[in-house]
Amino acid sequence: MGREYTERNFWDGFAGRYDSFIKRLQPTYDLIIQRIKNTIYPSQDILEIATGTGIISLAIADNARTVTGCDISPEMIKVAQKKLVESHLNNVSFSVEDAYHLGFEDAAYDVAIASNTLHVMMDPGQALRSVHRVLKPGGIIIAPTYCHGNSFFTRMVSSIMSIVGFRAHQKWSTGSFKELIQSHEFEIVTFEIIDDLIPLVFAVARKK
Repeated sequence: MGREYTERNFWDGFAGRYDSFIKRLQPTYDLIIQRIKNTIYPSQDILEIATGTGIISLAIADNARTVTGCDISPEMIKVAQKKLVESHLNNVSFSVEDAYHLGFEDAAYDVAIASNTLHVMMDPGQALRSVHRVLKPGGIIIAPTYCHGNSFFTRMVSSIMSIVGFRAHQKWSTGSFKELIQSHEFEIVTFEIIDDLIPLVFAVARKK
């Protein structure tokens, strides 16, 4: 209860300025969104955990059959719902869900997206187990993730960034991040390192 309460309170407090913060990362988000679109198919049902204000879920809707965006923060979901009404999309839904204990049925989704979120979670392993359960056999997880622990330099930058943005609870190297995914019954399909101040890995892995 304590872990979930802490995370929910933080993201509720950030909801009002989340979009303005993300605008600073717009080129990176545009790149991520395009790569996600190139990975999914119009016949697929997509789940996005930690959707925030729904930026990615809404952007990929035309490339999927259905998109379900969920977040632990009710305030984030309020913003996402407002955007959804304004978008007039009819294949997207948003709900409050704890990524550690997803309330969806087993094998309900073809694809799960966890974009820029695993490293800011207190227990990413539990989130991966939860995602694994709701994916269909052979389903994939798309997990673009910053690897804050790739070097001494990136750890220093991460410490500075935590003052003005999101704290990275997990500071993986690219290698240890790959090992984390593989250790939760996923097989790596794509693992592309995008050069940045802190390395961003575009990871795609298939449920075993």
